Amino acid sequence: MTFREFTPMPEAVTRARALGLYGDTAKRLARAARRAARFTSDLGNRRFLDFAITVDGNLITWVNRLDPRAE
Repeated sequence: MTFREFTPMPEAVTRARALGLYGDTAKRLARAARRAARFTSDLGNRRFLDFAITVDGNLITWVNRLDPRAE
């Protein structure tokens, strides 16, 4: 079984860091997108924990928190 690989855009990595996702942010964001459930919202199209992630094809274009008070 192979997993789909996602590539985060630099803007998404910067946003994820601003939201508190530290360490190897690009790798953590790609892993979160791979494990995320499909999600329908204005905030994004995938959900992982309290993050809404916008994925277009294999690119992660944006990330938000589901609870804006957590920013």
